[in-house]
Parts: sequence; C-alpha cells; structure tokens
Amino acid sequence: MKSARWLTDPFRTQTVIILLLLNPIVASNEADPIPSSTPNSSSFSDILKIFQHLREESAVLREEAQQVREEGYAAMDKAYEVRDEAYEIKDSAYETRNGLESLLVEAFTLLKSQTTATSLYIQDMKNTLTTVANKVGGLAAKMEEMERKLEEKTAKLEEKMGVLAGEITDVKSSIDQTKVSLSEKVETSIALSTSVRNRQQVWMSEIRLISLYKTVDQNNGHPAYPNPIVTDGNFVINSNADYANTHSHTHTKATNNKLWINLGGYFKIHRVYIWNYRACCLEQLVGTHIYADEELIGAVVHNAAYHDFLIPEDDPTYASTITLHQPLPRNIHVLEVQIWGNGPFSREDIFV
Repeated sequence: MKSARWLTDPFRTQTVIILLLLNPIVASNEADPIPSSTPNSSSFSDILKIFQHLREESAVLREEAQQVREEGYAAMDKAYEVRDEAYEIKDSAYETRNGLESLLVEAFTLLKSQTTATSLYIQDMKNTLTTVANKVGGLAAKMEEMERKLEEKTAKLEEKMGVLAGEITDVKSSIDQTKVSLSEKVETSIALSTSVRNRQQVWMSEIRLISLYKTVDQNNGHPAYPNPIVTDGNFVINSNADYANTHSHTHTKATNNKLWINLGGYFKIHRVYIWNYRACCLEQLVGTHIYADEELIGAVVHNAAYHDFLIPEDDPTYASTITLHQPLPRNIHVLEVQIWGNGPFSREDIFV
C-alpha cells in the first residue's frame, strides 16, 4: 500500500522515467566512452550530474520512506495498545455492571426480607397493644374496687388512730416520768463510777513488792539450794557473811539454764531488781536475759552485786511470770529477785 502511494507522487514518477531513459546511455558510455573533445561531452556531463543528483534524492526519498514506514509501524503498535486498553476498560465495565447488578439484587432481597419482618413485627405489636388495652380495662375496674376498699380501711384506721392518740399521750407522760427517774439514777451511777475510778487510780499508783513468797521453779535446780529462797525477802549485804542456804543455784553450768517466778496473777510490772550472789563469781550472771512473760525487758551485761531493770512508764508491761534465762554455759545463782508493780488485773480489763 505504501508502494502505491509512492508511485502516485508526480515528481517521483518523473524521476523514475528519466532514470529509465538514461540507463541505456550510461551503459553505452561505460562500454564506449565519449572523448572529452566531442561537442556533446558537456551536455553528457550535465546529464550525469542530473543523474547523480537524482540518485541522491532517490536515496533521501528511500530514507524518508523507511522513516514513514517505521512511524506507521509505531502508530499501528500504539493503536493495538489503545485497542487492548479499550478491551480492558470494556471488561472492567462489564465486571462493574455485573457487580452493581448483584448488589442491587442483594439489596432488593434484603429490603424485601426486612419489609416482611417489619410487617410481622407491626402486626405483633398491634396484637400486643390490643392485649394490653384489654388488661388495662380490667385493671381500671380493679383499681376502682381497691380505692373503695382503701377508703373503708382508711376510715377504720382513723378511728384507731384517735384511740391510739390518747394512749400515746399517756405513754409520753409515763416516759417523761421515767426519763426524770433515769436521769437521777444515771447521775448517781456516774458519781459512783467516778468515785470508783478515782479509787482505782489511787490504788494503781501504789507500787509494791509483788514477788514476796511467790513460787519459784528452775529447769536445772541444785538439791542443796531450794528454789523458793529467792523470794523469801532475805538477802545479805556483807559479802563475807555465811551464804549457806540463802540463795538459789543451778546444778550445772549447762546452756539455757532458766529460773522463773510465778506471780499468781496478771500484774503491771514496774521494776525487776536482782541481788547477785556476791561470795564469788559475779560474772556467772552476765548474759542472763530477763523476760516478763514473752517480752524481753533487759539483760545482764556487766559484773555487779545487783541489777536494776526499770520499765518505762510510756511502755507499760503486764505479765504473770518473770523468767531469768541464761543462754550461755553458766550457772544462775542469785540471793533474791524482787519484782515491783501493782495489780492483779483481768487480761480483758487492764489500765494502760
């Protein structure tokens, strides 16, 4: 088709005709060259130049034709691409249309089912409202009957309230009299309680020796030194005196020797005073712990003839037993243990 279009160009057609006419002349000249001295040599040279020019133009035209052909091919490829894109758009449009049709069908189906359900619900509500209306009518009649009965009961209650009002007046008068009597008794009880409390406080302020002649035990007793001798009130000041049978003494120097005094009641402890054995070996008592029941109140930390353990007033201690515990391998031998305090008290009624 391109060749036909090229031949329809008049200029190109003329060029082809000239080339066909000159082709035999060129061939004869090549076989029998014309001398340069002949009269027609000049015109032949011009013809050759024209021919050469025509050949160059033909080459140019051929290149243009090649370029036009390539452009045509490119345009054809582009057209194919546009066609493919058009097909894709068409397919997409078909899919979109099918999807919309499917959605419309589903929406219509759902709307139809919802409409049906709504209709059923409305019918059910109508039935329910009808039932409620019937019940309300019955309740109205019952309410009227209840109001009538309530009015009758109210009238009876008003009669009873009138009777009770008189009785309440009498009861109030009796209560007022009872209040006056109780007030007098309360004042008397308060005065008595205040007096008793004052006496108790005075009695509690008296700190006395509460360990005298109380029972004593020890876990490792010596047979020559009876236990109760540490609470008999006898202790010797002169260290050169005869101490025979005037103190308690553990049997061996074992660890965890213990001596405890049972006070016979629950007392407030103010002071524990220990008279050491002074004939010898004051250091045997060092390390001994002193307990009021389970509470540690002190420990012997140095050699001395006596040891005084005072309980602080702001931290009162109550106990029924005082224990001397020696955790070291030493004897417990003392002349006297004096416990000062007041009581006894009930464990549920102690004065802090």
